Order: sequence, then C-alpha cells, then structure tokens
Amino acid sequence: MTIKHHLFSRAIAAVLMLLPALALAADTRTIYYDGKTVVLPQTIERVATSWESQNSVLAMLGFGDKIVATTHYARSTPAFQKFIPTIKDTELSTMASSGDVNVEQLMRLHPDLMLVAEGFPNTKKIQLEAAGIAVVEFTSDSFEALLHRVSVVGEMLGPDAAKRAIAYRDYFAWNKQRVAERLANLPADKRARVYVASGTPLTTSGRPSLNQDWMDAAGAINVAEHWQLASVMPNDTNVNIESVLAANPDVIIAMRKRDVDAIKKDPRWRTVKAVKNNRIYANPRGLFWWSRNTSEEALQFLWLATKLYPEQFKDIDIKQETHDFYQKFYNIDLSADDVNAFLNQLPLKPV
Repeated sequence: MTIKHHLFSRAIAAVLMLLPALALAADTRTIYYDGKTVVLPQTIERVATSWESQNSVLAMLGFGDKIVATTHYARSTPAFQKFIPTIKDTELSTMASSGDVNVEQLMRLHPDLMLVAEGFPNTKKIQLEAAGIAVVEFTSDSFEALLHRVSVVGEMLGPDAAKRAIAYRDYFAWNKQRVAERLANLPADKRARVYVASGTPLTTSGRPSLNQDWMDAAGAINVAEHWQLASVMPNDTNVNIESVLAANPDVIIAMRKRDVDAIKKDPRWRTVKAVKNNRIYANPRGLFWWSRNTSEEALQFLWLATKLYPEQFKDIDIKQETHDFYQKFYNIDLSADDVNAFLNQLPLKPV
C-alpha cells in the first residue's frame, strides 16, 4: 500500500468513526438557558411535568395533546378534560409535590422533556437525565419568571411554539399598557385596598410575590404588602383575622369560590368593608387559576382592574376578552356559558 493510499484509508476510517456522532448531532439541538444547557431532540413529541400550572403553558404553546405524564389536579380539571380531552389518557407524574415523582414510571414513559419547578431533587434529576430524559427546572412566583419560562419553553418545543411565545409576550405587554393608560390619572388615595385569600381565607402574600405583581399591574394596593408572612404549605394559614380586620380592605379576592362562601358566612368578617359592600370575588379559573403561575395570568390583572375600577374600564368587555384570548392562544372557542364558568368558577356544561 502506498503512503497516499494509507493516508486515504485512515481518513475514511476517521470519517466512519465520526458518523455516529454526526448523526446524533443532526438529530439533536442544544438550548442554553439560565446559565445551563439542555440537549433535546430536533422534534419534541412527548412532554411531562410535575408542575400543575405548567400544563396550561404547554397547552397554550400547542403541546397539550403531547403531555404524557402530569399532575392529578391537571388531569382532573374540568376545563382541561373538556377542551384538551387527551389529558384524561395521561399518567400521573406525581401524587404529591412537584419533586415527588415516580422515576421508574417516567423512565418507562420516556418523555423527550420533563418540566419541573425550582427545588426538584437533584438525585431524581440525575436518574432521569441518565435515562435520556431532559429535565428543565424553572423559578416561579413573579411576572418576570412566568414570561421567561414561556419564552424558554417555547424555544425548546420548536419554531411554532416559539412564535406563540412571542405573540403571548406581546399580548401580555399590551394588556399591561391598556390598564396603565386607564389608571394613569387615578390618585393614590382613590386606589382600591385589596386583600387576597390565596388558598384559605387566612392565607395571603406580600412583596415580592406573583400576587403582588398582578395587584400592582391592576392598580391595587395590597393591604398585606409589608406584612411579615411565613411561607406555607397548601391549606395552611399565615395571617390572623385581627390583621385583616385592622386592614379593613375595600375588596377581597379569594382564589377559591368556597372561600368566598366561607368568608361571607363567618361572623368574624362581617365588619370588613369588602364584605359589607359585597365586593368579595372568586378568582377566575380556566385550565388553571388565572392568579397562579399559568399563561392565563395575562388576563388576571385585566380582570381585576375591571372589578376594582369599573368606570375606568367601561370600554373593556372582559367576557369578550376572555373568549378572544382562549381562541387566539389556545385555539379553544369558548361558548358564552364556558366564559361565564371561567369567570365565576362555575361548573362547565358538557360537550
């Protein structure tokens, strides 16, 4: 064999050795986010999440029917079952907290992408990644975190989802602008003082928090903004009735309709201005509660502003806004009854 032939043979061998890596590179892409990297297939076909509100984000980005593992709450949500019925066929990624996932089950389902909340156990993340499942972890509890998550997840899911994410951010900003313009000349002493019951009548949040962000955007004054509040588990409380009575809010927003009913029936609350004036409202709920870490948050502060300042928002038809939002971003054509159910936490009529 001549030197030329020898060199040519070595070059061919080197190329052949590189082919598997080149094929792998062609089938994958690398996304950089928050100082980290994640390697994903070129096309995402299967997604999973142990984060309840993330299901709504996935649905908005066009991947509701590609969820293979989710939470018990998302799978049993009436709106999800009605408008994205494939949710009923998913398996449960967790029966408890976001981090309490069944690793063996997820390995069997093998989603391309697993979306989790900050604090996900590192041992489980290592196990899942070793099985070829990309695990992506995000922070929460602020507008900034929500918008960032929508953008990054959109990029991860592909070009169409990325376009939807951009349109969503534009819509979110437009809603903030519309509210701000109508409240620009409203003096501070005319702003509504609001108490938010976040899960129980005596659970609330101050600054910083997602609740604070949507109250700020709606022109509300959070009576608990500077209270010293403990972090709580679901259904725990972190304030006492005396604090609420002393604050005497103009308006009460309760995340759950049952808490509106409980407050109205409890004699301890009867002297509160919001109760006396019947300005206590259940927060809207669609695929998830609008007040939480869902993409439906784009409607939350607009809805609240119409409740707090009806004179300034006479030109805003929140029912039409709700219909149009779900039509544009979720491809869901809500009936008038559906819209009413979302806005007032009422039972949905079957298909």
